[in-house]
Amino acid sequence: MTRPFGYPDGRRRADHPLCVRAYPRSDDVASPLHQSVKHATVHEIPISVGSVDAVRAFRLAAEAAGWRVVRHEGKRPVHRMALIIPLQQSARTFGILIDDGPLEGAAMQAWSHTPGSAGEITTTEWVLPDVINHEMWPSFIRAWARELPRMPNRWTFGERSRIGYFLPEYGRSRRRLKAWGLDPKVKRIEEIEVDWPPLSFDESE
Repeated sequence: MTRPFGYPDGRRRADHPLCVRAYPRSDDVASPLHQSVKHATVHEIPISVGSVDAVRAFRLAAEAAGWRVVRHEGKRPVHRMALIIPLQQSARTFGILIDDGPLEGAAMQAWSHTPGSAGEITTTEWVLPDVINHEMWPSFIRAWARELPRMPNRWTFGERSRIGYFLPEYGRSRRRLKAWGLDPKVKRIEEIEVDWPPLSFDESE
């Protein structure tokens, strides 16, 4: 699912909770976060790995490029179906933000929960500011996926059977990650072609 910051009618905003409350800058950072992320789009993507692994891979890819990151932990409400009655629960969230470099302001928040009677699924919410280097983003995504313990867009037969075999989340994950440069035909992380970290300006000359 893709949606603009905070509003369902297409407007965008700087004070989305992912950017202001979920990702506060530390005191040693000069400018407040909401000043660097004024216009951005949020993408919600289910993945097949745990939330901690997703955030760790994000951090490793960013740090490989020499960029500073800010991490955050929190909670968010989630729903679980008990028979036909939805029950609201709380899920622990792990978040990370790139704090400088060409992708400054790009952020991800991840949480895991059990939507039905069994089977846990991880959801990631990505914040992409309009001003980042979008040509570099697919390379970052491939580098992120390469640091994961397995392909983020592939579930085993047993996992799909527990979570729900025909859920639309599987297709949504493959389509979005494909649009970001991750080939859905690749079955193992070792097969991902990675061109990371990017060359600095001095190195590219």
